[in-house]
Amino acid sequence: MPPLYPSETFVINTKLARFFDIMALKSTLDEEDRHDAFRLPLTRKTFKPAGYIVRQGDISDSISIVLEGYCYGQRDDGQGKSQIVSLGIPGDAVGIEHLFLRTADHDTRALTEIEVAIIPLVAVQQLALRRPAIAQALGIRQAINNAIAREWLVNIGGRDGLRRVSHFLCEFAVRSDAWERVTSAGYELPMSQEQIGQATGLTAVHVNRMLKTLHTAGLIERSWRYVRFSNWEGLQDIADFSVDYLHFGRQVDTPARATQPT
Repeated sequence: MPPLYPSETFVINTKLARFFDIMALKSTLDEEDRHDAFRLPLTRKTFKPAGYIVRQGDISDSISIVLEGYCYGQRDDGQGKSQIVSLGIPGDAVGIEHLFLRTADHDTRALTEIEVAIIPLVAVQQLALRRPAIAQALGIRQAINNAIAREWLVNIGGRDGLRRVSHFLCEFAVRSDAWERVTSAGYELPMSQEQIGQATGLTAVHVNRMLKTLHTAGLIERSWRYVRFSNWEGLQDIADFSVDYLHFGRQVDTPARATQPT
């Protein structure tokens, strides 16, 4: 069996390894699953901030795995206002839904400069057919994306401004922790106050007031775009935050396996 990480693609595969490590926590990927996955054809591409990774209405033919940087999903209301509907962090897969829904129903844009590994849909589909455990893990990943979207809907529709911003910060921190994206300076929040507002249904002015309120209450500390949580338990209490909807940990006890053709 060839090496798992061929030298000519070591940099990309080292980053992809973390993605498959997390997938393996949700399902069960054996060495052959992982080896087959690392043979996927891919293109490494960088997008500048605000660049379009996928445009609404595009017929998508690929999935992108975020290697570095951040991206976001966005829908326009037809009258010039935008709603941020998702946030992609390093290690996330963007566009899993395109395995089943070919036309993109929202824009995916770079939030910061972002590096992605673009994998053709047909290659992912063929891999899923060969490796049922991979198909299962991708399905679980998309189901978790849907759970996060439902929680965002509750956040906008059922919480006041302070709880919305608090919940957003809690989710960002927990997801960042899962991918080891915290530094000694705290969490680098890649979004402007206007963008946080677009994700929480608030104005930038309202977001600013909520952040000041949290700071004054001793719950967070801010320095430029870095945020530290001075009172993590207190912030979670205000947000009524629970990690349950993020579904950490294994989601199935046994993998789906198919008999390989002889």
